[in-house]
Order: sequence, then structure tokens, then C-alpha cells
Amino acid sequence: QQLGVRDMTIDVEKQIVVVETDIPFTKVQEAIRGTGKIAVLKGFGSSTGSAPGVAAAVSEISGTSGIMGVVRFSQAAEGACIIDGVIDGLQQGQTHRLRIHELGDLSNGCESTGDIYDPDPSGTNRKRPKRYGSLGEIDVDESGRSVFRRTNDIVKVWDIIGRSLVVCSQNPSQAQGRDIDSCARLACGIIARASGIAQNPKRICACDGVSVWDERDPPGAKKD
Repeated sequence: QQLGVRDMTIDVEKQIVVVETDIPFTKVQEAIRGTGKIAVLKGFGSSTGSAPGVAAAVSEISGTSGIMGVVRFSQAAEGACIIDGVIDGLQQGQTHRLRIHELGDLSNGCESTGDIYDPDPSGTNRKRPKRYGSLGEIDVDESGRSVFRRTNDIVKVWDIIGRSLVVCSQNPSQAQGRDIDSCARLACGIIARASGIAQNPKRICACDGVSVWDERDPPGAKKD
């Protein structure tokens, strides 16, 4: 309850823990790891399954100066997209923004991802003045890590698959609470379809065994 966990189900045979909470996934992962266990996210989404179409997506972002991160999207309901992420390698003291861009083209890095995605540029059907793909600022701690979880009432997961997620930065004196051209693109990744809750039965990752970046450990953390 101190972690804000509303409900938890443990299946020992399948080695699965399902947690219902409003806190970032990395915080739950740290708590499980504190018991001496290793935790890997297998699914992320709404426990009710009420959202139509594709309900979960993920973007693995990377960029200059060792910036790496994972951001997950889950359509909990028609008007509620949960955005949960962790990004390392950012510079504290700068204003960092998270944005969905219109193109999933990384041929020229983040510069080829196009403009901020906005299917309603006139703002006629918009509930608030921000553009569709403008997801707001993210906070960065002294280690250069940003951990965040927020709910967006206009983004739909099925509309952003195949587009890109971009992290940009501005000098605080230039930011003024708006997305403007001076926001320099630092890191990006394609937004891909992801597994929802109970949709990924895999227990072994068929990879090369070498992890370039591990979201479990903030920069400088001592590994077991």
C-alpha cells in the first residue's frame, strides 16, 4: 500500500506477478528486486480490456551522448492513454520535452521524424490548447534519469503505431511552457505495437545475452 498498489495477484507456477497501480513500472520493479528477485516486464495495460483495437505500444529510444530509454503506452480507456517511461543520459538543468512525431523514419536520426504529430492542426476537436503529440515536460534527477507516469486524454495508441517518439531539450529561459523550434532533438525511437497484460507467454529472451542498457539500474548504480 505504501507503493500505491491497489491489487496484486501472484502465480507461482507461471512465475508471474500482476500489479494494479498508478506508479511508474520501474518503482514496482525496484520493490520486487528488493526482495532478491529479478523482475522483467512482460505486459502492460488495462486490467479491464475495455479499450478497442491495439491497446499497448512501446518505444525504445536512443540518441546522442548515451541517451537511452523505454517509454510504454497503454490505452486504459477511450479517453485515457497511460504513458510510463524511464530515460537515462539526460542533463539536469535543461527543460526536456516528450513528443510524438508524425514519421517513423530514423534514416537521418531524429531529424527525419517530421513535425509533431497532430491530426487536428486547427484544434477544432481538441480538449486543450496543446498539440496532439505534445506530451509535456519530464523531470530529470541528479543522475540524469527521468522516471515518469502520466495519463493523456487525447492520445490513442492505435493512431501512433509506426510513428516516432522524440525527446528534445531547451534552455529554461527559452522554454516558456511551449514546444518551439529551439527544442533540440536528443533521442528518438519508433513506436511499435507491444504486448498487453497476459499477451506475452515468453519466459526466455532469445537475445545475444548482452544488455547495452538496463532500465533496472540508474546510471552509476552498483549492480549485483
